[in-house]
Amino acid sequence: MKTSRLFLVCALAATSLPVFAQQTVTLIYGGDIYSADPNNPHPEAIAIEGQKIIAVGKYQDVQKQAGKDATRLDLQGKYLMPGLIDSHAHVAYAGFQTVTLALPDGLKNAKDIQAFVTENKNNPKLNLNGVQFYSNLSLYYWNNIPLLSSVFNAPEYQNIPVVLAGSDAHTGWANQAMLRKAKLTDDRLTNADKGIKAGTGLTEGKINGFVSEGAWDYVLSAIPPVDDKKIAEGITAGAAVMNGFGLTAWMDPISNVRPLAPVFNAHPGRNDEGLLPAYTALAQAGKLNAHVTGLALVNIHSTPAAIDDVVAVREKFSHTPDVRLGGIKIFQDGVIEYPAQTAKLSEPYLNRPGYSGDNSLDKAQFCQLIAKADAEHLIAHFHAIGDRAVSEALDAIACARKQNGDSQVLHSITHLEVVSPDSIPRFQQLNVAASMQLLWAGKDAASTTLIDGKVPAPLLKHLYPAGDLYRHHALIAGASDWPVSSPNPLLAIYTAVTRMGELGQLPPDSEKVGRAEMLQAYTLNAAKVIGRDKEIGSIAVGKSADLVLFDRNLEKVSIEELRDAKVLWTLFEGRKVYQAN
Repeated sequence: MKTSRLFLVCALAATSLPVFAQQTVTLIYGGDIYSADPNNPHPEAIAIEGQKIIAVGKYQDVQKQAGKDATRLDLQGKYLMPGLIDSHAHVAYAGFQTVTLALPDGLKNAKDIQAFVTENKNNPKLNLNGVQFYSNLSLYYWNNIPLLSSVFNAPEYQNIPVVLAGSDAHTGWANQAMLRKAKLTDDRLTNADKGIKAGTGLTEGKINGFVSEGAWDYVLSAIPPVDDKKIAEGITAGAAVMNGFGLTAWMDPISNVRPLAPVFNAHPGRNDEGLLPAYTALAQAGKLNAHVTGLALVNIHSTPAAIDDVVAVREKFSHTPDVRLGGIKIFQDGVIEYPAQTAKLSEPYLNRPGYSGDNSLDKAQFCQLIAKADAEHLIAHFHAIGDRAVSEALDAIACARKQNGDSQVLHSITHLEVVSPDSIPRFQQLNVAASMQLLWAGKDAASTTLIDGKVPAPLLKHLYPAGDLYRHHALIAGASDWPVSSPNPLLAIYTAVTRMGELGQLPPDSEKVGRAEMLQAYTLNAAKVIGRDKEIGSIAVGKSADLVLFDRNLEKVSIEELRDAKVLWTLFEGRKVYQAN
């Protein structure tokens, strides 16, 4: 999993932007138009009225349908395409990070960390309900736990709880005061749950503060919950960033859980509504500039009865067109990087003989869980990093298909860092989409130093195998996993096409994907994954007037020029929600 630092900039207030006349027809022409509609990929003009597209085609035909009183918008040779769609982005949580303080990368000694801490001692973002909370830490800090301890376990912190959150959202670190607050102490660890034990870092048999997944949950549970007002502020800030990159829709994969609430060992029920009230209230007030499909987190070890709770939540949050609960999210495994190493592999980790990730899944029960979700027409969306996790997810979907027949529900697996050759053709066979963060498919520390010598070499030969999946007719959808990495689709498209990262090209060439395929991945394909392809994803009559204008033709410029292209404006339901300066 590639991680990068993205600081949110000041969000533009959508209400202050100029808008197209909502009750009149607007004729749009004079540029290069990419529709993402295979039947009419490059129309000459389009017309919109209110929130909808009413005409698409040749200029003369669209002009005639628009009428002589239509407002005319000349694109002046720029490039217009459908609003972009992210099939896996934690937008609310990313926006929430604007109210927290990030610890910068590269602070290599106690003096530098202490200087940053002193500089920010009165920063209101530091205090999170009585806890000093630092967000979005580079995973490199986990290689030097004694350094963190030397600063945050110093005498002056004896009674000040401190939490450092890793940028992967799976790991963190807590000082001794916070561990006491969470009641995660050496004497209590002996009788703790297996997941807490496995995720608690030890040095010479003593807790060192590093926590992952189940143990990270345990620490987070000691922080008071984030309220709806802060969640709404986070959503608004996050949506503004998305709009600035031309994104007008996304799937928020953990929507029934609040920011910083436990997720890995959690069993949310029908009273756990998480982000959904805030998303819905914003949409009803006309302040959510996006179509959002939420997913309910369901624990991998849940019985099928958990789906009844999801259906109950869906019924409550299915009456606002732009926000709906569309399915479930399953953590099939964790992360592959050291030191957490919770991804499920087909071979043991080299530094942990005999261990290849969790092996406790009751596959028969899991099959019934997914089959029931499928029968209820819920999207099943699986987090799977390791090849064994991918196989488990596909097996469960195969079981559901056998039990229910073809429900026409497009299920999806996201991340897909390591995928076995046997699994590749099963995506198309089982009608399963690949929701891929292809910004991670370049050579960088996450794909080299954090896994080299720790993951068996044969498993590293085809990381993020988008090329193989495409050749086997899998539907590939664009995704970012923001805030784990940048939500900018152009960076992901560039990396998918070139496999170039900070440290060079990630082999092999065969896993590269063409730019045409990637443009489709961020439009119509992503719309299918989030269950909204009848409404959005292409420029077609009757669909939402979600459009983005770029300063250059993304199909014709060099791939480097594509990477650096700028959004000039973004339209959501006929309203201009972003305007470049």
